[in-house]
Amino acid sequence: MESTTPAPAPSAPLPESDHRPTHGARRRVVVVVLILALVVVGVAGGAWWRVWVEDPLEAQLAELANDPAAALNYLAPTDGNDDDSDDDDFSDGWVPSDEARTRWDQLTGRHWGTKGITALTQALAAASSLRTDTGEDGQRATWVTAQGIILLANHTNRLTDQAKANTGVILGNCPTELIALAQRFPITSTGPDNYYEAFPITTAGTDEQTLTTATAHLLYEVADSTEAAYEIARATTAYTAARASQYMNTHGTSTDTLADFYARNADALNLLTLLGGTTDITDAANAGAAASTDLLTITTNTNGQHTITHTPTTTPQPNPTIPTGTPGLPAPIYTNAFNAGLINNPPDPNTATWYTTDTNGAHHVILETNEQQRNFYTWVTDGSGNSLDVKHVMNRIGINGNPERWRTTDDFKDTYGGDDW
Repeated sequence: MESTTPAPAPSAPLPESDHRPTHGARRRVVVVVLILALVVVGVAGGAWWRVWVEDPLEAQLAELANDPAAALNYLAPTDGNDDDSDDDDFSDGWVPSDEARTRWDQLTGRHWGTKGITALTQALAAASSLRTDTGEDGQRATWVTAQGIILLANHTNRLTDQAKANTGVILGNCPTELIALAQRFPITSTGPDNYYEAFPITTAGTDEQTLTTATAHLLYEVADSTEAAYEIARATTAYTAARASQYMNTHGTSTDTLADFYARNADALNLLTLLGGTTDITDAANAGAAASTDLLTITTNTNGQHTITHTPTTTPQPNPTIPTGTPGLPAPIYTNAFNAGLINNPPDPNTATWYTTDTNGAHHVILETNEQQRNFYTWVTDGSGNSLDVKHVMNRIGINGNPERWRTTDDFKDTYGGDDW
């Protein structure tokens, strides 16, 4: 039985539930009789019939999936007086409008079904991709992401497979928070010497303890999804590659610094695979890490210095290729190493199957085929282009389900109050 009521306009009050109420005693009787009749027919025919009503908010939220700006405007509407500048001071002065707070009071207070929650995760995934914006939109997106994480953590029993994949995108756009969880640091940690530049997830006063627990809970609940693991690894590793490049360009290049960035990234992904608990999740995380290079852009300045940036994800990759037992971090690690000038003797791009340079001299590592992977690992075994320090340090970093600071899933649950998860 489907509702024909159109989805409300963004300014209209949200429906309180995705289960539409009936009106009048007579209509209630008719509905009850119809449901009973369907059940009787279903039992008599040897099949059970499911009866449900469409969520009137579902279509509206789902339409926002491919439009991050529209998703952000819906989930954090402004009062028209906000000044979205591109300043880089990361000040925490933005305050949600009354309309934005009302919107989230409505979203939090309504009764959610699986269809509505799935559509909400689509909109949140799109909006969360704007967290890297250095102006007001970055603060708005961070606040929205925080509210969404808290709401979803309270409705984990409504997460479908698609919703888990979408949630993987949301959490993948929270790389600094996942790294902090993995290292048992406060969720607002920015790493040593401000490795990570981002608006804190507590932007606009969201409670840190509530967010820490909710983020940990949500990570735990989606860790059994290969799609979510793939998305988390893809986005987190792309962010790490970009931040390592940008940090070393201003603080000095070294193998140890690059290794430290990737060790922290591996901590987060190893926590994910520990919680997932299967080789399928480990394979998915490795595949996502390898695919992170597709999100990278490399620019070159007039001095020949290469800078890596990344594109945040907005939607899950459909049907990603997940090979078995293939390490995922070498491709992004060596992309950084080449472009930072840490490789003494790069291979000949005209003959190497896995290595290319573009017209600006930027280096690209491509490990998509068995032949490329085989030739690459032969090159590493032979000394990584006469760069033994890079080889020895980077070979110790991998995704294998053994996080440095966690030993069991129960340990993680105990730390973050997960007795009832």
